[in-house]
Amino acid sequence: MDLREQQNIFTLFLNSFRLTNRAGGAIFALILLGILLYALIFAFAWLGLPLVIAKILVMPFSLFCGAVFMRQLGIKAQNDGESFSNSCTNAALPTVYLVIYSLIMGVVAGGLAILMVASRSVPIAVIGYILFLFLQFRTIFVPAAIVLREQGPISALIYSWQLTGHRWGMTLSMCLISFLAPILVVGAAGYALYVGIPLFFADSFHLAALTAPWLVAGGVLLVLWFLFWVSLAGFYILVFLNLDYGENRGSYTPAPEVQLTDEPTQVFGADNNVLPPGIGKPVTEQDLHHQVGLQVTRASLKSAEPEAMNQHLDKVYQPPKSEDIVQYADEDRMPTILFDDEMAKQIEANQQMWAQQTKHEKTDKPDDNQTSIKMSK
Repeated sequence: MDLREQQNIFTLFLNSFRLTNRAGGAIFALILLGILLYALIFAFAWLGLPLVIAKILVMPFSLFCGAVFMRQLGIKAQNDGESFSNSCTNAALPTVYLVIYSLIMGVVAGGLAILMVASRSVPIAVIGYILFLFLQFRTIFVPAAIVLREQGPISALIYSWQLTGHRWGMTLSMCLISFLAPILVVGAAGYALYVGIPLFFADSFHLAALTAPWLVAGGVLLVLWFLFWVSLAGFYILVFLNLDYGENRGSYTPAPEVQLTDEPTQVFGADNNVLPPGIGKPVTEQDLHHQVGLQVTRASLKSAEPEAMNQHLDKVYQPPKSEDIVQYADEDRMPTILFDDEMAKQIEANQQMWAQQTKHEKTDKPDDNQTSIKMSK
């Protein structure tokens, strides 16, 4: 199942059981943390502290255990690789944010409770209760946003408010399934025990005494009930991740891809080596003269404005100065040939001699292409 694509609420619910099956190590760690948590509560109670104060003292550790377990479920759902130790390290700061969020919600819930009790009015009490449920609905994804997306308490509140507003149908369906599913499971299990035991296991189960079969059945039901609640937690994580991907992308429907079309390109020149400035528009002599400043002839290309080009070359090219040239003694370079005046005169005389000799050869050589035509009467 790809969480980056839109999924049905029932598909997510069924995949929560598969997620529970994959998170066996996280479940075992959760059991150990739960045992340690209750050991701390009993230790505080043994020291003489009231049970309420003991639970308040262990609340940060309880939130830390929940944050670690949520990270493990999120990692399994997204197929990411994070060890249990890294989850414990990454859950430290979200635990602080969860404590702040719990205090904020505790203050709000306490204020509503005081208002309902002080009013002593049934309509106000009903309105206050509905308002509390509404706040719980709009902030239901705050813990997941804090733990899985590492947001602060305020930003997580804002994000959960926006997410439940945009995807209220999926969120409401998740709440209804999470509320009704335990009731249906308990009802089905109770009915099965009530009908099945008298019919098939009447000899093994003594209705008036707590025998070994009752203990075994109770232990099995307790384990199944625990795994079912773990599946509901996985269902919550899957719904949040699916809605989160859709919210961040704006829509589950990806943007249409740009399709490249093949268009014929006309070229200029017989050898097809000069591309035109525009697709489908042939290059003319006027375009070259207007854009490049060149004139096209049959034989060559010559500059239309030599003075402008010379001025441009004077600007962009500066010959090196003598003081900028540094010559090293051990530098490997080609030998330099120095010409004096006598050598220059000798080279010029040789060039003139060769030019005259070439001219005489062209003059004395008969033209093979010319034909003599004699006219006679």
